Amino acid sequence: MPTPSHDTGTFDAATLLQELADGVGVVDATGEILWMSGRLAAQEPETLRKFADAARECLRDAARPRRVQLKRFRASGRSFEVVVSPLGVAETTDRALATLMNVSPRQRLLDRVEAVDAAGASLLDLDAVIVNPLNVAERLKLIEGRIEQGMRDLFGAANFEVRLLDRKSRVLELVMHRGIEPLAIGQQMKAEPEGHGITGWVATTGESVLCRDPQHDSRYMQGLAGCRCALTAPLLLHDRVVGTANLESGDPRAFEEEDRLLLELYGRYVAMALNILDMLIVERYTTNQRVSGSVREEIAVPVRSVREALDAAKAAAPAGPVAEALQRLESNLGTLEKRLKAASEGFRGVLGVDRVEKAAPDAGLLKGRRVLVVDDEPGIREAIATILGQQEANVTVFETGGAAIDALRAAHAAGQPFEMVLSDVRMPDRNGYEIFRAAKDLDTNLPVILMTGFGYDPHHSIVRSSQEGLHCFLFKPFQAQQLLEEVEKALTTGTGGSGEN
Repeated sequence: MPTPSHDTGTFDAATLLQELADGVGVVDATGEILWMSGRLAAQEPETLRKFADAARECLRDAARPRRVQLKRFRASGRSFEVVVSPLGVAETTDRALATLMNVSPRQRLLDRVEAVDAAGASLLDLDAVIVNPLNVAERLKLIEGRIEQGMRDLFGAANFEVRLLDRKSRVLELVMHRGIEPLAIGQQMKAEPEGHGITGWVATTGESVLCRDPQHDSRYMQGLAGCRCALTAPLLLHDRVVGTANLESGDPRAFEEEDRLLLELYGRYVAMALNILDMLIVERYTTNQRVSGSVREEIAVPVRSVREALDAAKAAAPAGPVAEALQRLESNLGTLEKRLKAASEGFRGVLGVDRVEKAAPDAGLLKGRRVLVVDDEPGIREAIATILGQQEANVTVFETGGAAIDALRAAHAAGQPFEMVLSDVRMPDRNGYEIFRAAKDLDTNLPVILMTGFGYDPHHSIVRSSQEGLHCFLFKPFQAQQLLEEVEKALTTGTGGSGEN
């Protein structure tokens, strides 16, 4: 520290210059350093050379010979600023006092903020040429891949999870995860200040948390095995918490305060990207409902008129060929009504059930196979049971996820496990991911097919399950023949495609 002079109590000027910033020097118009402080003399040769060049350029700037100027440069892997002040009273001078400042920490932060902005822009760059050909699940995978890349590039995070908040139930639904083991089936994490880990606290308060000692933090809920440092930030959309992002590491110095601020910023981009996708999905879902209602209204009147005319003709027609022809016409009209109803139901429909051919005796891949079907829509359960039953499969249906999970476990314990699982992703008590996890916990090779209406998947079951080996997903309405093909493919190869309609 500078020492005060003995007689005045003021700082000695020479000592002050020696201690000022990261170095001070007097430079002439040729770039020669006429005098330098001890700190400047301790800098590396490359730094000294660029320091002198910056001062020389300022002295040669005829447009601003008497003004203090600021120059920036990088040397030896660090960022510097030089403040140059001309010396002397004349309009032109050949000397300047230059002050060197190491601004690497500040520049590093600015560079990282720019990197966050670039990664965020990538999340929001949903170019129509790229996105339009993709189905909803593929769009989610696209965003997921970009989020994962951002977590790695920005924070060096290999272990993370992203959760979205269900505003009604306050449940924090797991959307994507890497390295951190999901909660056991039936367990939930909610936006509550106690009993739901740091994530629950962050979702409640909207404040991020840097936990440097998770094992001794009462709020921490075990995630990554051997976690020594955890960073959790809210996903904010217009200052409303819509979810959380959690990073964990076995390195106790993995994250710093700077990372906490940057994750808050990146979290806003993540929230916007996921919200855009959710709006696209909901729009498609609700649009289908409106179209379905309009179609039903349009076809109701003419179909009713045809049936009334048919009933009148049957009543007037004598027995014989005419009556038989009218009977066939009535049967065809009934089939037409069923198909129109199925087509207009959209996300609840299975199309072409009556066009599936029954399997030949003692033939067919599905003969005798034990298949579990779970869907809270009676029409879907009955349609799938009919389709697979015609192929002589042994089909058991459930209307709730909890009952289906219990049946899976009981059958496995009894030594008569199911050989195929088909589940809706959206049910009142369980979601498709929980069904998938329950099946895979019992047998990693057990084929699972998930179904959803036009990609409406509020729990993101398809994306989460796809990360862990989902065999196939189907978008309702789907064709009965398509269902059979995907089921047989999964049973034959053990892997399914990405079925869609």
